[in-house]
Amino acid sequence: MKQEGLGPILPRAKWDFMIDLGHSPDDVWTRIVGVIESIVAYDYDSWPDDDYWRQILPKWLSSFMMTGEECTAAMARTPREQWDKLHWEFGSWLDAMRERDWKWWGYERSGNEVRLVLQVTGIPPRIDAFKQILLASGAKILSEHHD
Repeated sequence: MKQEGLGPILPRAKWDFMIDLGHSPDDVWTRIVGVIESIVAYDYDSWPDDDYWRQILPKWLSSFMMTGEECTAAMARTPREQWDKLHWEFGSWLDAMRERDWKWWGYERSGNEVRLVLQVTGIPPRIDAFKQILLASGAKILSEHHD
């Protein structure tokens, strides 16, 4: 993972976020970076099984996700056009992280706010799954755009 800074040239295909780290910015940022470092240590071919991830991912993240049963119940009571607002089912989220098609590019942090850039490396990038990390950590997404 790149350290702080975005460099003079951004990737042509990117997803650009502005996020608010809230009242405990250092804690929230540490959560985000810690999970991302764990995930990007593996690529598609070296991806560990779900049990490994259940053991190493922090409780604040895994508890943000739904179980298969919770997901089925939530989808039954939620209109289809609002499914994108539901939390992810943990196994589906892990699959999306394995097939992520994005790379961490860099960030610039100023107090509680961070500009975070992901390089898009394939189609479709699994950005919605990435956003679950931000939201579960306690961050608020202020804006996002992609090129």
